[in-house]
Amino acid sequence: MSVSPIDLHMHSTASDGRLTPEDLVARVAAAGVRMMALTDHDTLDGLTRADAAAREADVTFVPGIELSARWARGVVHIVGLGIDPTEAGLMAGVAQQQAERHRRATRIAERLEQAGVEGIAARVEALVGAGVPGRAHFARDLMETGHARTIQKAFDRYLQRGRPGYAPVEWAAIDQVVQWIHGAGGVAVFAHPLRYRLSRGALRAAVKAFVEAGGGAIEVSNGGGGRDDVVAAAALARRFGLEASMGSDFHDPDFPWIRIGGFGPPPVDLTPVWPRWETAA
Repeated sequence: MSVSPIDLHMHSTASDGRLTPEDLVARVAAAGVRMMALTDHDTLDGLTRADAAAREADVTFVPGIELSARWARGVVHIVGLGIDPTEAGLMAGVAQQQAERHRRATRIAERLEQAGVEGIAARVEALVGAGVPGRAHFARDLMETGHARTIQKAFDRYLQRGRPGYAPVEWAAIDQVVQWIHGAGGVAVFAHPLRYRLSRGALRAAVKAFVEAGGGAIEVSNGGGGRDDVVAAAALARRFGLEASMGSDFHDPDFPWIRIGGFGPPPVDLTPVWPRWETAA
């Protein structure tokens, strides 16, 4: 199967990925990807290490982040690409998001312990290490300790709204998230639009809110997505005048259905987001 030479959405152990930034870059280079972005959830911590490794591997590196954002009907994820990770406003925003992540993790652990999942707080703390806690860490523990057969079933049985381990969280509003990204010189990208289980109307409303906040691009090609997803995301890009991004959302080499560079290109009539970094490379 062919590999995209550009992958602008990946995760490392700085958040809920399974590879260190250095190991991730090594896999990127081995796969034949020539431009990559590290976009860990609500953290900038892996960027310096990934940048150094990418320089050694002759891979163009785009510093990024994936920020959770609140809008009127729920939560969406916004990727920031080409950001300055030292910009004060972004750093303050990330600190705010991380504090909320830690508060949620504490509540999830308490509720799962009450539901009979003994010792999960300590195990997840060890799994997270110096990274930022996320629901995926709890899902992995639930799978590894036999409480669920797969990570997805762990989410469905324990972590979704109405389940024993669900804990509400108050993310920053979508306009604030886009402002942080712009303030750091980055491009705001609406991430994996077809994964939110939204109706067509609700998804259009979410993208409209993103555009009204100043967002400029949307992920059209994603890892694990099919042709219908690309067609639907491309239609949103055309409808709202957004540039096209693409990325695997790679987390774990044990998940073969989402591979580094494992997706096709967006339709040729869309304006791609990545040439600005090819010029800078």
